[in-house]
This record gives sequence, C-alpha cells and structure tokens, in this order.
Amino acid sequence: MKWEYRDEMVMFKETKDGLVSNLEVLGGRGSDGWELASSVPLIAPNRDGVAYGTVGVLLIFKRPAAG
Repeated sequence: MKWEYRDEMVMFKETKDGLVSNLEVLGGRGSDGWELASSVPLIAPNRDGVAYGTVGVLLIFKRPAAG
C-alpha cells in the first residue's frame, strides 16, 4: 500500500489559564480520510540556546494514496 503524507504545525497560545492549543484540526483532517501518524513537540530555546519549553506541535498525517 502506498501512503500520502502531510504535516501541520499547531502553535500553543499562552492565556491566563495556561497554554491552550487549537487541535480542532484533528477532526477536519479525519473527515478527509487523514490519520494522525505522529507528532513532534516544538521546543523554543532561550537566549543561551537552551530549550526551555514546548511552544507547539508538528502533526504528521497519512492516508492511503489514490490510485
């Protein structure tokens, strides 16, 4: 079976309640036949180049290729 892939970056927003994400994209991709295959946290560095926190996520989707 052959697969097609796509990725989507979701950035977190800082609010008074903490970090929130916009993961509504998952439902929309699912209705188009995409399946979440993997996710990678996006880590932000501080001024010294040391990672200090997760600022988002890279979502990787797959679905069977047409034809």
